[in-house]
Amino acid sequence: MKTIQKTLAFAAVLFFSNATPADKTYYWDDYNIQITVPGDFKITKDTANEFEMDGDGMDLAMYIFNDKKIGIDEMDEATIAGAKELKLQEIDAEHAFKSDDFEGYYVEGFKDGNRIIFAGMIDIASQTNFFIAITFDDEDKEAEKEAIKVLNSIDHK
Repeated sequence: MKTIQKTLAFAAVLFFSNATPADKTYYWDDYNIQITVPGDFKITKDTANEFEMDGDGMDLAMYIFNDKKIGIDEMDEATIAGAKELKLQEIDAEHAFKSDDFEGYYVEGFKDGNRIIFAGMIDIASQTNFFIAITFDDEDKEAEKEAIKVLNSIDHK
């Protein structure tokens, strides 16, 4: 009986030590934006123009580019131009998306051995434009799903 209890206790320790932390919502107060990311993420920069976070095997950066001439109809061109400025290699996917009051366009590519999802977004309510880049290891098959989930989590506070 004690052997079974020890085995169950050991299995519980293994399960909970390998469990991923729960998702956590952070706020970019300057723009009333909230984003939900894996629980291991930490804010590394929070200014009026930049919001950056690092997590285990993934990082995220949002940058305001507030060009009022760029609306949702021009976001695909602005995103592709931004990806070229970042020197993304092998852009192999492009998608339009909508998340509540936010609309945008994203591309997937590579840089320096990492996979990057790079998106141009517009807050429909305030007409604020920003880019978001989510970087992760291309070999991590779950990371791409998680990055898309993060991108779709953007909302107002």
